[in-house]
Order: sequence, then C-alpha cells, then structure tokens
Amino acid sequence: MYSKLTVFFFSILCISLHSYSQLKQVTATLRAQLEQVIKEFPNHFSGIRGAALIEDENASEFESKVIVKDALETKLIAFSNQKYKSWVWECRLFETEDINQLKRQYKAYYNDIAGKTLISKPNLRNLIPVSDYTAPDGELRLVSNQFRMGGSDDNFKHLVVDLVAEYINFQWSVYVRVYDKEKDEEIRPTEKNIRY
Repeated sequence: MYSKLTVFFFSILCISLHSYSQLKQVTATLRAQLEQVIKEFPNHFSGIRGAALIEDENASEFESKVIVKDALETKLIAFSNQKYKSWVWECRLFETEDINQLKRQYKAYYNDIAGKTLISKPNLRNLIPVSDYTAPDGELRLVSNQFRMGGSDDNFKHLVVDLVAEYINFQWSVYVRVYDKEKDEEIRPTEKNIRY
C-alpha cells in the first residue's frame, strides 16, 4: 500500500516539475550591454572596438569589447562607400531549430528591449518600437522588430536597434544590431548605380 502511494506521489511530483519547466518564463537580458553599446554610438563605437578580424576595402570586422552573456558571437562591422563609413554592432544571441523555443526567447529579448529606460541620461528616455510586434513563425524566413531612441538628443536621432530572427541553413539565428539608419538610407543604390 505504501509503495503504491509513494509511486503515486512521485509521479505527481515528476509531472509537476515537467509542467513547471515548460511554463517557466525565459529570462533573457542584454540591457546592460546594450546601454554600453548605445553610449558609444555617437563615437562610431570607438570605445568598444577591439582588434581587427577582417579588413577589406569595402567592409571590415572587429572584435567587440562588449560581450553579451551566452551569446554566440559579438562583433563590429564597418561598411565603406565614397561618402561614409557606417558602423554596425552585431550580436548573434542564439540559434535553434525549435520554433517554440525561438518564439519564447525572441519575445523575451523583445520585452527586455522595449519600453524600458535604458540610458540614464535626462534627455534620453527609452527604446520605442517602430511598429507593432512581429512574432516569428514558420512562414516568414526573416522577422525584424526595430526600435528608435525616445528623447531629444540629436546624437541618437538616427540610432536603430534591430532584433532579427533569420532562418538560415535549416535553423533560426537571432541577432540584435545597433546602427545608424540615416547612413543606411544614404547608401542605398540610386538609378545611376543599380547593378541588377
């Protein structure tokens, strides 16, 4: 009798633990690191730029001194054209084949970025989503949620934080990128230089 009762309670305990682990909230945070990156944005990330990894005439990659815990890769990328050198801070947060894990972790990172005070300066407020939340699903191969800095500081008016989920080689890769949107728009091809 006691052995049946023990097995019954043990089974209930196992089922409860399994259910809890399925419902457990994913805690993803990159706020402290994102704040360091954003503070270096007006300086073209010079304070967080490490050693050169790849140097080319049109694009170069550098190590990032700001590292996000458990991230797969963090780097700075410089793109050059005749007018500008544009900088992008890029962090590959995670990769997965499981769409449900992707949805949970992507949403956790989105919530970590959206609407919270990020920079402790009086003229900067928080990162504001550019549009409504777009959840990753199995149909789209690329999902992007962009944020702009709220506040009145002109140094940050073109700053974009981009949370991206991209399906590459049969798995999802999730990135966060920080870059200058004005320069990005100016680099776009014109009718004179379209190659395709």
